Amino acid sequence: MHKPSTPFWQKPSTLFYLFFGCYVIAWTLAPTLIRHVTPMDATEGSMWALKMQWGYPRDPWLNALLTKIALWLFHDHDMGIYFFSQLMALMAAYGCFRLGRIILKNDYAALIAAVSLTAMQYFNVGIIDFNDNGCLLGLWPMMFYYFYQACHRQKFKDWMLLGLFAGLGVMAKYYTLIPLLCMLAYLIFEKSKHALWKDYRLYLATAIMALMSLGHIIWLFKYDFIPFNFILGVLNRGAQPSFYQQHFGYALHFTTSQLGTLLCAAILYSFAYFGKVKKQDIIGHNIMVTPSDKRFLYYIAIGPLALTLLVSILVGWQIYSMWGIPLLTFFPMILISLKPPLLSFHKVKRCLIAALVIMALMITGYSISIIRSTTSSANYPARGIARLLSSQWQQRYHQPLVYVAGYNKPVSYMTRYAPLRPQALIDFNPRLSPGIDMDDFYKKGAAFILIPQMEGASSFDEIKKQFPKLIVTPWQSIPWERAKKDQKPMRFQIGYLAPQNEE
Repeated sequence: MHKPSTPFWQKPSTLFYLFFGCYVIAWTLAPTLIRHVTPMDATEGSMWALKMQWGYPRDPWLNALLTKIALWLFHDHDMGIYFFSQLMALMAAYGCFRLGRIILKNDYAALIAAVSLTAMQYFNVGIIDFNDNGCLLGLWPMMFYYFYQACHRQKFKDWMLLGLFAGLGVMAKYYTLIPLLCMLAYLIFEKSKHALWKDYRLYLATAIMALMSLGHIIWLFKYDFIPFNFILGVLNRGAQPSFYQQHFGYALHFTTSQLGTLLCAAILYSFAYFGKVKKQDIIGHNIMVTPSDKRFLYYIAIGPLALTLLVSILVGWQIYSMWGIPLLTFFPMILISLKPPLLSFHKVKRCLIAALVIMALMITGYSISIIRSTTSSANYPARGIARLLSSQWQQRYHQPLVYVAGYNKPVSYMTRYAPLRPQALIDFNPRLSPGIDMDDFYKKGAAFILIPQMEGASSFDEIKKQFPKLIVTPWQSIPWERAKKDQKPMRFQIGYLAPQNEE
């Protein structure tokens, strides 16, 4: 008997695009409507994007480039940054869905694997702050997908796209070297793939990745490997830890935080797993993951997590929970391969509805927490301070404000929201601002900003030793956005380094 074709709106690909279309729109609008300013990392990225370079004090160039494109497309509106952060979530879900269709051999199961990701904070709240980790969230799954295709289909296009996504990943964050090592281990220890070492396309993909990194490598030598000083400072941050804390405590805390995040995805998956299904209602092919595909999943999912923990244990580096953002994308697929469900359209629909409810609850909770908060960066009066800074400079010197100087956080917000988008001298240190022409800086002058509630010292005393001609004005204050009763206003102080023609 001929089985009726699946209606268009019930097809896995249709459901995928409908669900994630709504998801991207909802999580783009939520921070756009509820936040007064962008989070710190996204603001810092917009500061870097003012002057495109091959590298920056904390990262290579990709984050700044994507931020620049996002702001250009959305006419300098914050929504562009939030939209691009959710594009990374969409890319991750798409990579999971595409690879899941191949490995799980059931398009509906692949859909469930992708939808289960949305219960994890890394795919919504965690990437509102568009940064290097958010970039990796989207890039790694696509890199792994094309790695699988290149290893199995061995098409020229797959190898080239593998090289492209690997290169972009490295230029988003050096952490991409961890999954690259896992992919290398797969090619070394998986005997069936040894023939690939004789395929010139493997080396061409590697050359593409290296070529994309060449400009940054040259930049690193020119500027004394500035990002590595920052990275080592973060990894060794904090008070002197005990031996146990340094070599086991950090890794244990990181592991438990990732398990807690994964539990959310497992709970959402349970809506598709539990429940009886009549034989005639079963949809999709039987889920039968081959042993070789299981090993592939272990290499790309468990491998980077295990290697991260191993490095932390051996070297004693402190690793932070949010660095797990790109690590968990394929764990729902592993769960499905170990506990394959019998799927009906009713169970798929139930899982999608549960995911929509979870999304609504998370957006509601996120919004309420910001509205009620007295400390959230979402309520920084940074726009007001930036306008005052610019207008007072204009009244004093009657010429454009080209440069600002300050500690990293406040100066990032000034460059983001000051009308003319001035360039920044970060931490008052030319070495941390390699794009700044210091001769031009002294020629055109600069406004210095000090906001202790954001970051930095409580006076300009030490800074005046470096800039003896600095004119310091009295303290000013401005109320927080959504200021609560009896909430103290944000205090700030402005200093002026006069343009040379005004001295």
